[in-house]
Amino acid sequence: MKGKQEQEQVEDPAPATASKINLNRQLAEVEVLRSIYGGEGEFELTAQEEAILESLNYLGDGDDISKSFYISFIVNLLSTEMGGRHISVGFSMPHGYPEEQAVSVTVKCGGGVSRSEHEAINMGAREVAREHIGQEAILQVLQRVQEIALMTSNKNIKYSSDQDDGSISSVCKLLHIKRVLIWFHHIKSLQKRKSILEWGKELNLGGYCKPGFPGIIVIEGEKGRVDTYLKQLQNLRWQAMSIRGEEEEEVPHGKEIDDMRHFLTGIKELDEHGMSELGRFCREANLEHLFMSALKISR
Repeated sequence: MKGKQEQEQVEDPAPATASKINLNRQLAEVEVLRSIYGGEGEFELTAQEEAILESLNYLGDGDDISKSFYISFIVNLLSTEMGGRHISVGFSMPHGYPEEQAVSVTVKCGGGVSRSEHEAINMGAREVAREHIGQEAILQVLQRVQEIALMTSNKNIKYSSDQDDGSISSVCKLLHIKRVLIWFHHIKSLQKRKSILEWGKELNLGGYCKPGFPGIIVIEGEKGRVDTYLKQLQNLRWQAMSIRGEEEEEVPHGKEIDDMRHFLTGIKELDEHGMSELGRFCREANLEHLFMSALKISR
C-alpha cells in the first residue's frame, strides 16, 4: 500500500507554471471582451487566430506553451470614429501578460487622420497598457482610445454659432440653450471623471457632476454642444446611463447664450455624497424640477 501511495503522489499533476497562470488570465479576459463586444463586427479573429485560441484552451498545467502560440485579436469600435471611419484596435498578448509584460496595442484609424493624430492615439493607448502591467488592461486601453478619439474630433468640430460671416443665414440662425440631467448607476473611474470636466470646458458648458453611487450630471449650454457632449458620454462604457430631465429654450433676438445661463460656465465636481448640495445649487438656479427628475419626482 505504501508503494502505491508514493506512486500516486509522484503522478500528481505538476503545478501550473507562471506562463500557464498568465494564459488562464488571458483566456478569461478574452471571454469577457467577446461578451462585451458581442455585436456584429465588433470582435474580430482570423480563422488561424481562432484555431490558436481553441488549442490554448486545452493546454494542461504542465504543458509547455509554444513561443509561436499567442493570443491576438482586433476590437472594432464601431461607434467611435476618426477621419470618417471607425477605429480598430489590435491586441497581441505576450506570454508574460498580464503579470510581467504589457499587452501589445496597435490602433488603426481612417484615411482622414493626420500622422500626428495617429501617433498620439497609439502612444496614449500604449502608455495605458504599460501603466497597467500586473493587471488586465484591455478595457482601460479601449476606454483611453475612445477618449482620445472624441477629444481629437471635438477639436475639429466647427460650430456655426462661432462662424458668423455676416450672411443672412448666419444672422437669422436661431440659437437654443439646452439643459439636461443625466443619471448613471455610478461614476467612479478617475479617467471618466476627468473627461467629464475637460469635455465640458472645451464645449463651454456649465453645471455640476456628482460622482459615486448614483452618478449625476446636470449641464446647460448651446444645444449643439450639449448634444455633442451627450454623444461623447454615451460612447463610453457605463453600467447604466439615462437622461432623466431635459429642456430647451430659444434664445430671443438680441440676446446671447450667456444671457440665458442658470449656471456659471465650467462643470464643477461635487463630493460623492453631495446629492443635497446638488439639489441646493439647482434650487438656487431655479432648476429644481431638473433635480427632481433624477429622483423621478415631477413638480
